[in-house]
Amino acid sequence: MKSALAALVGLWIAFSTSPTALLAQALAPSAVPGITTPPQADEETIEPTFETQKLARTYILDVPAPRGQSTDRNGESLAQNRLSYNLAINFPTPLDFSDAQALSFAREKIDKTARLIGRKIKISDDAILRHYHNRGIMPMEIAQNLTQLEYEQIKNDSPPGVIARPIYVRVYPNGKMAGQIIGYTGKTGRNPDGIVDNHETLWPETEGREGLEQTF
Repeated sequence: MKSALAALVGLWIAFSTSPTALLAQALAPSAVPGITTPPQADEETIEPTFETQKLARTYILDVPAPRGQSTDRNGESLAQNRLSYNLAINFPTPLDFSDAQALSFAREKIDKTARLIGRKIKISDDAILRHYHNRGIMPMEIAQNLTQLEYEQIKNDSPPGVIARPIYVRVYPNGKMAGQIIGYTGKTGRNPDGIVDNHETLWPETEGREGLEQTF
């Protein structure tokens, strides 16, 4: 639990959609001290085109920090976090699928995953294409808050392109007891489906609503 928490708090992720830069690095000769490599007459020179320069992007994406634990005066937990997992699809890059190919790819992954975990997963074609066109470099969530059994079924046998993303969910060990005092939490907004913004969070943050959750 502590290692997963540390990984989430310190995590930052950068996505790059520039295959040209990676290819240029792979083709660049390595420097060796004391040895001069003669230029090759037929060495390929890669010039970035207007299109690749226009599409090149680097994004820094934030991971929401987990909420702190609330306890009573004896140290008994009133509100705490539980590690959970959401399932998501990673589309292959560069993003050059046609609409039909993007839908076929997503539907194949969704159907295999649904059979594997025994859960119905309903996502419209419009939602898939909107995600692919606007934010295809980011994982597209297809199932949230897996049960322990579902996670065990998927963790060692997930279809290629499907990942389990660790998240924290808020739990209350005493159930509804003193709920009017402790309060509850909720998402600050729905999952975004527009163009990716720099320093956007990987998933919606939570905020306290009512009681101590709102106060703190």
